[in-house]
Amino acid sequence: MIDAENQVPEEELEELEELKDEDLDLESSLEDLIKDGDAAPENAETALPVEPAPEIGAPAADGQAAVNAVKKEKDKLAADLAATKGKTNELIDQVGAMKKQLDDRNGQYMRLYADFENYRKRTEREKEEEEGKISAKILKKLLPVVDDFERAQSQIKPKSDAEATIHNSYQSVYKQLVKCLKEVGITRMATLRQEFDPQFHEAIAQEPTAEFEEGTVMEELRPGYMLGDQILRHAMVKVAAAMPGGAPTTQPPQPEATANETDAQEPGADESIDSAPPEN
Repeated sequence: MIDAENQVPEEELEELEELKDEDLDLESSLEDLIKDGDAAPENAETALPVEPAPEIGAPAADGQAAVNAVKKEKDKLAADLAATKGKTNELIDQVGAMKKQLDDRNGQYMRLYADFENYRKRTEREKEEEEGKISAKILKKLLPVVDDFERAQSQIKPKSDAEATIHNSYQSVYKQLVKCLKEVGITRMATLRQEFDPQFHEAIAQEPTAEFEEGTVMEELRPGYMLGDQILRHAMVKVAAAMPGGAPTTQPPQPEATANETDAQEPGADESIDSAPPEN
């Protein structure tokens, strides 16, 4: 028989029962967790991937990285542009140097060309002068032959038909010689009554006369000749001088004109070289 003092109250018994039930629930939950932990490795391969939760600072980090990338690309482009400008300036300098070199070469070429043209013209002029000197030297040797023909023409008077035939024969040779001299440009100086010019005339004598003006040629002793504008031979002349005291004198009878004087007075004669006044 149980004592009344040792008897447990009913309320405490109910609390103990509740605690036991909670312990059983905890043990059951713990066993379920253990079972789930053992089964997780088997289903890990088929499990859906779980994306990690985004961090709070991720958007800001991505924006800074993009800015850095853009800045890096900009710096690279600036460096490439600077290198291109440097290369362009270098090419411009090279083009300028080549242009200057080309100008120098053109200047040298023009100077050489001018020197060559001057040399060519000078050699041509010297050649012409030398040829003219040689021609003048040869032609000058023919002038005494012309003098002899003209002297014979004035002095020889044929007295028979045979002499006339001979005379006409050498006069034909004389005409051919005169024709050749005309063709090469030889002209005879017109001296009679021309003012004495020491550049063209050689004074052999001087004679007072009232027939001619003082200082003019009163007689041609030997004809002078020109080759173009070159003096081939000076004319030997007698120059008129003033009468002493200026008194008039009677004119002496005119002598018969010689062949040389006739040629000088008649420059258009076929048998002599044309006469022309010297050009100062």
